Amino acid sequence: MMEFADDKEKEVLELETRRRLYDVVRSFAGCHFREIERGGGLSSGTTKYHLAYLARHGLIQEERTGNNVRYFPREVGTDQKKVLGVLRSRPLRGIVLFIITHANCSPEQITHGVHIAPSTLSWHLRTLTQQGIVKVAVHGKRHRYDIAIDKENVLKLLIAYRASFLDALVDNVIEMWQTE
Repeated sequence: MMEFADDKEKEVLELETRRRLYDVVRSFAGCHFREIERGGGLSSGTTKYHLAYLARHGLIQEERTGNNVRYFPREVGTDQKKVLGVLRSRPLRGIVLFIITHANCSPEQITHGVHIAPSTLSWHLRTLTQQGIVKVAVHGKRHRYDIAIDKENVLKLLIAYRASFLDALVDNVIEMWQTE
């Protein structure tokens, strides 16, 4: 049986459909609409209606970035939202995890480590740098990348949402971190 914070929450989550979507958002914090739609097993219209209802009543939060909307449980903070948004993107997650495990690395090392084209990597690194997730140190023509945020917080988010990533790389990084 589900525990409710108060009567308002109990009333909002009275419908099994709404509860199911709420559970998907809580389990897959930072996911997109289509992921929630698939996870909830509902039509687009039903999913859209109930997500809007949950957001209107403050149980979930919608974060818009350009044309993208990500959904988070209400207890996820602003910094966590930013990190989870990055971690939900497989290429960005791979880059961030590589940099966490290979501090002060070059673009060439990252390219070989995550098997991504240099031009694509350049674009992703610029995005991560602008978001304050990664920092770059420039020495002449050489660039070195390191994580700009508390890596322990990143790892805690990976652990908390481990099952939702379905990624062996996440499992490997968590295992490495736990054995240190």
